[in-house]
Amino acid sequence: MIQFAVKEKLSLEGVSIMKRTDTLIKVAALAASLFVILFAAVCATNESPKIDASTPVEELKALASQGNADAMLELGERLIQGQGVETNAAEGLQWLHKAADAGKSQAWYDIGFVYSNGVGVETNMTEAMKYFRKGAEAGNADCQTSMGMFYQAGERIPGGVKTDPAEAVKWYRLAAEQDHGEAIFHLAGLYMAGQGVKADSSEAVKWYRRGAELGNPEAKWILGGCYQEGRGVAKDIVQACALFSAAIDGVDDPAQKQSMTEKRDRLCKELNADQLKEAERLAEEWKAKGKK
Repeated sequence: MIQFAVKEKLSLEGVSIMKRTDTLIKVAALAASLFVILFAAVCATNESPKIDASTPVEELKALASQGNADAMLELGERLIQGQGVETNAAEGLQWLHKAADAGKSQAWYDIGFVYSNGVGVETNMTEAMKYFRKGAEAGNADCQTSMGMFYQAGERIPGGVKTDPAEAVKWYRLAAEQDHGEAIFHLAGLYMAGQGVKADSSEAVKWYRRGAELGNPEAKWILGGCYQEGRGVAKDIVQACALFSAAIDGVDDPAQKQSMTEKRDRLCKELNADQLKEAERLAEEWKAKGKK
């Protein structure tokens, strides 16, 4: 009996131990789950705050001082432009340099803009180009476009560089491949004129079309002219009228708008009723392109 009682006791204790062990495992699993949840919550609260035009200046200064690159960039731009804070070009440039060093390539463009336009500093195109090049080499499309402009304009810019259309094409193409509207427009023009690259109206039309698709009214107008004359694309008066109408829709200057409208109306007189209806339909499609 004693032996049996001992065995029974051991058996009962074994079951009790197993139950306790099972409970401990469940508790450990629950604790691990809670840890994951809490860790995710902590990470979420530690994410970098969103920086935009509504961020208070004092908050920007605090974040910038802590090394937040977006805050450095925003603060530098506001100090340069005097937005919500007293204009201070010297301090603004300091923050822009810090932002650039922290990997914000847009800061290189801002610094170049300051020197090229003499914003709070003496105009210095050589200095401007130095910073545009830094940003361009870092892949910034605004800087790449600026480099293209410098090489296209050449000596016409005091303190610029020697005219080099081929170099302009190189930089414009890099920016155009990032869908930079201004670069696309200039690149198309160089292909059409055969400057810095072999003349190729079809390639020019390709880029004008891309610019038009992005909503550029100038690109729409010139693409319309290509359809009107059959340059680089099959002649199509209906498409030309549609593009002219879409381009006019994006122009604000009254005098320019009037001149463009008169040219479009003269061309549209060549269309019959069905063609005019189709041109109106296509115009609405083109007007919608580039709008968000």
